[in-house]
Amino acid sequence: MATYKPGVCNIGKNEIRKRYALGVVGFVATLILVYFLVEFSAPRLSLVACIIPLFLGSEGMYQGYFRFCAGFATLRAFDFSGSGGRRGKVAGEKAHKLDLQQALKINLYSLDTAAILTLLIYIFV
Repeated sequence: MATYKPGVCNIGKNEIRKRYALGVVGFVATLILVYFLVEFSAPRLSLVACIIPLFLGSEGMYQGYFRFCAGFATLRAFDFSGSGGRRGKVAGEKAHKLDLQQALKINLYSLDTAAILTLLIYIFV
């Protein structure tokens, strides 16, 4: 059974699955967006809009990989209820600070990944 570890792990198996599902949805949405933009001859610059679903897709994948929900970090929450554990609130400022640092790291990784993938789409599509 997984347990909460400040800045390391704040979600269990069920929540991890949800994050990976969000990632897949974000990447599929990107493919659909690119298809429609190309199919309807939208201005090339409109491909930059891909950064939004790519960010969501990247965020989901990184959260699943790191077993850490950035949103829960801002809410001072953790959830292992679907994994035999419990759901609760983070106590203590030090733990919350570590959670916020991990959330920032995931957000920056996601933004970097989305920006690079958007650039590649812009160049090659």
